[in-house]
Parts: sequence; structure tokens; C-alpha cells
Amino acid sequence: MDQAVSLTLDLCRIDSTTGSEKEAVDFLENFLKKRDWITERQPVGPEEGRDNLWVFSENRSPDIIFCTHLDTVPPFYPPTLSENGKSLVGRGVCDAKGIAACMILAAEQLREENINVGLLFVVGEETTSDGAKAASKRDIRSKYVVVGEPTELKLIRAMKGVVAFEMTANGIAAHSAYPERGRSAIHQLIVDVHQLLFMKWPKTEELGDTTCNVGLIQGGRAPNVIADEASLRGVIRTTVKAEEILKLIESKIDPDTVLKVLSISDPQYLTVVDDFETGVVSFGSDVPYVRNIGSPLLIGPGSILDAHTAHEIIQIEDQKKAIELYVKLGRKLCK
Repeated sequence: MDQAVSLTLDLCRIDSTTGSEKEAVDFLENFLKKRDWITERQPVGPEEGRDNLWVFSENRSPDIIFCTHLDTVPPFYPPTLSENGKSLVGRGVCDAKGIAACMILAAEQLREENINVGLLFVVGEETTSDGAKAASKRDIRSKYVVVGEPTELKLIRAMKGVVAFEMTANGIAAHSAYPERGRSAIHQLIVDVHQLLFMKWPKTEELGDTTCNVGLIQGGRAPNVIADEASLRGVIRTTVKAEEILKLIESKIDPDTVLKVLSISDPQYLTVVDDFETGVVSFGSDVPYVRNIGSPLLIGPGSILDAHTAHEIIQIEDQKKAIELYVKLGRKLCK
């Protein structure tokens, strides 16, 4: 069986939903040690063994680091080989364990060419990027960090920023037949959401529209009780600085609504290289948090439109192309 396929299947058979990455980190550390890589674990926690995995060929100052994440979104879908043998299906095959496999095999080729290459596998990318944030605080530096996400093999030149937020409202409970006796927290948030969804958000020529999604809302006691509490969570994909977006939100929501920022980053403009097809993406990644390690690039096989779905898929041929592209990148950047 193809090495990338075999390693992807082995990794994807491990359920590493965010917060439960330990077994995947254990597996990959053992795999890489057997192939004569130097490994270091960096605790991220709070669970014991939930660590970033640093991997070196020579020393702790590689010229290029290939970086992706080992956590996945829920639910877990075991991986399978398609009936025609041309693709892999299952949770993590393209986001991003299949990419991790490609990066390892590319790094091994570069190591054979005496390029000082490293690898970094982080936890927590799918929620708060706590792994990448922890990694940036170490005293390890590189010229370049190649971040792996499904970009359809395009080298990304720009990506939107992110403002992930929570809003909470407190009301006064009362019988629904006497609304004047209470104040509904749910109604307050409904008005807030209306303001956000129909706001004229900024746009730019390169990145397009800023977009807002409220993906979770909850609260209240019963249909016939005025809600005394409510909360929601949402994500705004930004095309301008996050500070400008926060000011817009605060200007529109109820003064009594409590706004909490869960994750925040400005739009990102990345390193590109001649002879690579480029693109622009709307999704977030660990890129903002690894800039302290090295100049970031973003590229990987698979489509973001298949990530986070029940039909997550990666083409085996695209994995082969990704290995070639990663090797080509390493040569261009480091020789």
C-alpha cells in the first residue's frame, strides 16, 4: 500500500477530536522515532499527554518547518478506502491527518538532500488554536513555516481574519401572559442577531465580503416563561482589522448584552513562491499564531468544502502531488 495512504489510514483510525489528541500524538511520536527523527513533546493540556509534537532532523533551528494539526472536529468517522481505490473517506483524511502524512514523507525526502527540515504537529486548531499559541512561545525559530490545510494544492496568498465571539444576556423571569412583569433575554439576543445579520460589513477587493454566522443559541426555561437567561456563539470572517469589527459589533448590540471574544485574528497575507498557483481563502487556520516561529506559507491537498462534513474525502493522487509540492517548496526556499 502507498505510504501516504497507509499512514493516513493509521492516523485517522484514532479518534483525536479536539481535547482528546493524546493517542494520535503517542502514535506519531513512536512512528517518527522509528524513522530516526528527533522528537520533543510540548505540554498544552489541560489533559495529561495533550501535547504538541516537535520533530527535528538535525537541531532545534530548522530552515523550514512543516506544520499541521492532529485534532479534528466531531463526530468521528472511521476512515475507508473508496471502492475504486482512488480516494480516502473519513474524519481527518483532508483536515488534516492526510496532510500530516504528506508532510512527513516530503520532509524525509528533503532530509535525504541535507536540507535542515523540521515538523510541528499541534493540537487544538479546530477550537482556539491553543496548540499553535503555545508553540509560538517556545524559543524555536525557522526561516519558514509551511502550514497544511486543504487548499486544493494552491499556495494561499491571503486569508480572512476571524472574530469568534459569545454573547450573553440576562433577563427577568415572569409568566408569559404578563410580559410587562419580566424582560426576555432571548428577545434581547434576537434583536442583537438581527442587527449583526443585516449590518453592512466591510469588504475588500482581495478578500471580498466580511461574513457573519451565529451557529449556536440557547437559553430560557419553557415556552410559557419569559427567559431570564440566554447566550449565543458566532464567528465573523473578517476582511479588515479585527479591532474595526469589534467596534461595529459593540455599536449595534444592546448595551446590556455582554460580548466575550473567544478567538481573534486579523486578515493574513502570506509568503508566496514563483511557479506555484495561488489563491485566497475564507477559513481560519493556525497561521496567525505561528508567525513568531517563521514566515508562514499555507498549502495542502483536499478541499475545504469537504472538511467538517460526513463525506470528508481526499484523492490519493492529490496526496502524491502534495508530497511533490512540499519537496519543491523546501528546495526553493532552502537551497
